Amino acid sequence: MPQGWQGALPFRYHLGGVGSVKVHLVSQQDYQRRMIWDVIGKIKGTEYPDDWVVAGNHRDAWVYGAVDPSSGTAAMLESVHGVGALLKEGWRPKRTMIFCSWDAEEEGLIGSTEWVEQHAQMLERAVAYFNVDVAVSGPDFSASAVPSLKQFLRELTRSVPSPLGGTVYQQWKLKEAGNRQSRRAPTVATPEGEVPVGDLGSGSDFTPFLQHVGVPSTDIGSGGPYGVYHSTFDDFAWFTLNADPKFVYLQEMARVFGWNRCAWRMPTCCPTIT
Repeated sequence: MPQGWQGALPFRYHLGGVGSVKVHLVSQQDYQRRMIWDVIGKIKGTEYPDDWVVAGNHRDAWVYGAVDPSSGTAAMLESVHGVGALLKEGWRPKRTMIFCSWDAEEEGLIGSTEWVEQHAQMLERAVAYFNVDVAVSGPDFSASAVPSLKQFLRELTRSVPSPLGGTVYQQWKLKEAGNRQSRRAPTVATPEGEVPVGDLGSGSDFTPFLQHVGVPSTDIGSGGPYGVYHSTFDDFAWFTLNADPKFVYLQEMARVFGWNRCAWRMPTCCPTIT
């Protein structure tokens, strides 16, 4: 092997020719049926109770899942904490708020898909679905959305402070400027002077909302080098050493996810969630 390909096992690595090495692979699969659980919280709207704004994150992981999905779970629960504080002060949303902790996302988006199928008729009047999954694997904020919500994401990040100073939007824009200088041009259409917001495809719990019943959706995250994805190394030790040692980006994501709640009072934004 070239030296750069040498691994950590105590022998010299080699590249073999065709047919020089035989490997016997045994794959053991567990096909048992088990119960899954979605946990749903609901706050009824005062003026438009049938207009739902839904926010969700899955909590099941391949192994430990410190980043995927527990960083998203932590961010969502903290934003729920902020909404709870507002409720104690007498604040009420105009639209109905629904918080969802999905099960079995890693098994084919099962938890969110089953819930969407069960509530498809009510979701015909849904305003939006906000998703967070891999919330923090590093310091670089990014977002994806349907076209109708892209500018909404840009505007709300202008109101959230960044751990690096200024606002999330300002740091997001600085990072994107660096990407352009390194010839990594945006792959999506972007208004002049604005940051690019990605286009949603699939791969997380926004999929049934957007692709099955047509609810406008977004997905947010704060990224970085994440070589432990879906492995046993995605644990608390890796997270605190690499992703977010001081938990400042988890706070940022909780604030962004909390400010998504502006949709519950659009066009007038909700009070700041601290």
